[in-house]
Amino acid sequence: MQQKKVLIVEDEGVVALSLQSILTKMGYTIVGSAITGDEAISLARDRHPDVILMDIHIKGTIDGIQTTEKINEFSDVPVIYLTAYADDETISRAIKTQSHSYLVKPVNQRELYSNIEFAIYKHRLRDRSGTSQENLELLLVSIKDAGFVMDLKNRIVFCNPVSEVLTGYRSDDMKGMNFFDLMNLAPSQRGDAEDETIQKILSIEAIDYLPPVATFSTKSGKRKTVIVRAGMIREDKDEHKNVFILMREIDPANFSP
Repeated sequence: MQQKKVLIVEDEGVVALSLQSILTKMGYTIVGSAITGDEAISLARDRHPDVILMDIHIKGTIDGIQTTEKINEFSDVPVIYLTAYADDETISRAIKTQSHSYLVKPVNQRELYSNIEFAIYKHRLRDRSGTSQENLELLLVSIKDAGFVMDLKNRIVFCNPVSEVLTGYRSDDMKGMNFFDLMNLAPSQRGDAEDETIQKILSIEAIDYLPPVATFSTKSGKRKTVIVRAGMIREDKDEHKNVFILMREIDPANFSP
C-alpha cells in the first residue's frame, strides 16, 4: 500500500512530538519535523510529503504562511495550517496561499484525521495516483455514509469516521474484527426479512449475508436500521481482494423500498 507521508512544521517541541505520536498511530509516515520555515522548505523539496501540517507562528525569519508561499513555488502539496490564533488578518493571509484547511489548536484528532485524508484524496485524485483501494478509502473519508472495507475473510481493514458515530466503536477497535460478528446484521422487516428464498438460504448458515435493509447492534446494544450497499474493489489485473460496504441510518417508520 502506498505510504501517506506527512511533514510537520511546529516549533513547540512537545506539540510536535505529540502530533508525531498521534499521526504514527493513525498509520501515517512522518518524513520530517521542522521548526523554521527554511527547514520546512528544504524538507518539502527533499522528502516529497503528501501533506504538510504547518504551524503559522514558527521560529525564524519567515512565518508559516510565508513558508507555504515559497513551497508553492515548486510544489502543489496540500498544506493544513495549525494555529492557536484565528484572527481575521491571519485567516485572510492563509486563504491567499490556497491552503487546504485551517485548524485551531488544540486540534481534535478526528478532525485532524479527516482533514489529512481529504487533502490527500483531492491531491491524488487530481494526479490520478494511488491504488483503487487507497483512492476509495480516501473518498470514504469525505462522505456522509458509514464506510467499511473488509477482506475476503470478513476482517475490517478500513472504516471511516462516520462509521465510528454510527456504531459507537473507535476505528482502531474495529480494524481486524470480523464485520459480521461485530455488526450482528439481520434483515429488516422493511427489507427482505419476509423473503422465503432468503430465509431458506439463511437457515442453512451457508453464507454471510448483506441485506439491503438491515438492523444491527451498536456498541451500547441499541438496534439501528440502515440501508446497506456493497461492492468488490477492483485491484490490479481486475482481481478482487476486498469488499467495500456503505451503511446509512434510516427511520424505519418513514422508509419505503
